[in-house]
Amino acid sequence: MNAWSKIWRRSASIAGMLPFVIMAPPAECGLVSTSYPKKITQKCYIPSQPDLTSGFNRRCFYAGTLTCPSALSGPVNFTVKARKPGREWQWINDHSHHTDGELCFQIVGYIPSHIEEYLQDSDDVLYIRPLRVDFVLAAQGKETRVWALAAPIEAAQPQISATRTVKVGLPRMLTRWFSIVRISRPWLAPRQGKDQFSLTEDAILASFLRWDGLHIVLLAITLEDVLTVFKSDEKGYIVAFARNDSVKPGQIRILTAVAKTFEDASAAVMHHARTIVGTADDTLSEEQRNQVNRSLANTDSTQLEEWHDSFTYCTWNGLGLYLDEHKILDALKIMENSDIQVNNLIIDDNWQSLDYFGESEHDRRWTRFEANEIGFPKGLKHTVAKIREAHPHVKHITVWHGIFGYWGGTSPSGDIAMSYKTRLLRLQERGFESVGSMTAVDADDAHRMYDDFYNFLTQAGITSVKADTQFFLDHLNNAEDRRRFITTYQNAWSLAALKYFGLKVISCMSLTPQVLFHSYLPTGKPCFTVRNSDDFFPNDPTSHSWHVFLNAHNAVLTKHFNIIPDWDMFQTNHSWSAFHAAARCVSGGLICFTDEPGKHDLNLINQMTAKTPAGRVILRPEVGKTTNVYAAHKAQSLCKISTYWGGNGAESAILGVFNVGRHPITEIIKLRAFQNIRHDQAYVIHSRHNKVSRRVMLEDEAPVVVLSLEEWGYQILTAVPLHTVSIPNRPFAHSVAVLGLLGKMTGVAAIRYTRLSVDDPARGVKIKVALKALGRLGE
Repeated sequence: MNAWSKIWRRSASIAGMLPFVIMAPPAECGLVSTSYPKKITQKCYIPSQPDLTSGFNRRCFYAGTLTCPSALSGPVNFTVKARKPGREWQWINDHSHHTDGELCFQIVGYIPSHIEEYLQDSDDVLYIRPLRVDFVLAAQGKETRVWALAAPIEAAQPQISATRTVKVGLPRMLTRWFSIVRISRPWLAPRQGKDQFSLTEDAILASFLRWDGLHIVLLAITLEDVLTVFKSDEKGYIVAFARNDSVKPGQIRILTAVAKTFEDASAAVMHHARTIVGTADDTLSEEQRNQVNRSLANTDSTQLEEWHDSFTYCTWNGLGLYLDEHKILDALKIMENSDIQVNNLIIDDNWQSLDYFGESEHDRRWTRFEANEIGFPKGLKHTVAKIREAHPHVKHITVWHGIFGYWGGTSPSGDIAMSYKTRLLRLQERGFESVGSMTAVDADDAHRMYDDFYNFLTQAGITSVKADTQFFLDHLNNAEDRRRFITTYQNAWSLAALKYFGLKVISCMSLTPQVLFHSYLPTGKPCFTVRNSDDFFPNDPTSHSWHVFLNAHNAVLTKHFNIIPDWDMFQTNHSWSAFHAAARCVSGGLICFTDEPGKHDLNLINQMTAKTPAGRVILRPEVGKTTNVYAAHKAQSLCKISTYWGGNGAESAILGVFNVGRHPITEIIKLRAFQNIRHDQAYVIHSRHNKVSRRVMLEDEAPVVVLSLEEWGYQILTAVPLHTVSIPNRPFAHSVAVLGLLGKMTGVAAIRYTRLSVDDPARGVKIKVALKALGRLGE
């Protein structure tokens, strides 16, 4: 019974039939439910070839159809039993780590249009207004209902914020829920549950799966000095908590959408949120708006693609906290001797001039723009010149800094304090070893300071910055400081970054609502790279599967913001290296490694990257995200991350599959698990082991892949469209699938375009493929 998998299931129409597939060794198989008549399966499919991963070919697939009961009062729980000829029936739950499954029969047709159908007992103070459904979703036949919820909040006193709590309502017909919560001030993470909504952290987004198959998604909007988050009470009610820092009365703003998929409902609330935030943002002057528009118009798209797609080395874990010029040059030399050429270099923490030498970094403070004299005795410009002279393949050099300069802020006695107005800021609880206050350049001088600082970096040869510790803006204790600093500092550093570095910028520890909604949701703001999660911790064995899981789930929210995700650096010579590498390849963001000099896995690096005459590049698809938001980290299911590459109706869909649990898991993968799959298109499934499936289409009942993964196991599957070309006077057409570069985790993303033609029937089909890198092409 070890080869049993979980049953494949999906929601079906309330008036229709629910098809299902069970995988097992050859046996008699049945589906059993206490709330549904027993139904013995009717059809058996035996694969015509071994599966793409394990090579086993003794699995059978039992398929059948369930008729929806005429009346339902909740989800249908079920389990599976089976027996071999002449033996007793055995229950799957007794021979696996699985618990009962659950069926949700989805309604068809009209989605109820009254919010009371979804939320009960909302506070009377809430003003609820239905919104027009986005025409794009409507044109695609994706029916949604959207409402704007609002409530007033009084003005703050000069130093003390106003707060208010409002009961949003109790979700009806709840079976599963999912939230994106603030696990700390700088970071977000997923939370899941069932039956009753229960949060221990503040949430930005909450989604509820009902047993009628509908999804209700709520988004708390932070805008105009009003921070809004979700909480829950002891009865499972959704509660909105708001804080107003403005001396003017404000508005609590919430968006709610209902649709038949989580993706449609979340897209609807994010679309309307972008409209609301974009309309309300008046913090930039006309001159500043013109500066943004000019900078965006002058952005070199080729150079930007080179920066995003280059293989990046960061000094943080690899070279440690005590950084100097010799360590950097030696590391680059060792990597180059190992055939590892990096185009992007990040000089991380501890290059700056700081006070309190030898103390904790959280107590040290920024003193001047120039690099510290101990590690960089001839200055930053000299170090940059030495790097470029010895390693001309390094095209871009990034330096790190904190939003207020450093972890301890700005020194009140340094050169910076002598040149700019400063302010002593009181801090709330911070989560780091620190005193309760910090000196920083005052908001009145923030624009001038950042312009001067980034001009200095540019003159030194720096081409990019990593602006960290941005959550400090959310740690300011009194309302006046938050009013003056939060928005001003965001505008100051981002405008200066855009002016001097274009879009070659990394924003870190910035997943706070005030930063996300102000800097990254409006369409007119620059698209920066933003860290998508907490750090990579190489020495914490419990962190690795969680790191991949939370990044995949955070992405369902952050993908709607105007950002390129950064899933953080990792090391290639590590027990979890391949697991992290595969996740970075399907993330759609930067790939940054932080190896200790000489400790590299070149084979893994070659799977992640491809060579060009200019150096190594990553093969970066679109932004990846989880396919099932309601499955918790400890659930016995594989974490699937979907993305795609290509366009014009010929996208190749990529599915990264990861075992984030502690036991081996086998699952059936059907074509509908992939993103952007067309009903009228045939595909082949290509695995990272260079195995290729039979021809498959969306309506096929048989699974396309059976995936067995051990703990730490992963697989990357690509659904590649088959291009069909007819040749005159030939009795059959030719079908061709261009797989991309072989031996790469996302080799299909190396394809720029594919053209098939028949110029001369005698010579057959002509295939023209343009690639972004060198390698072995598969077709």
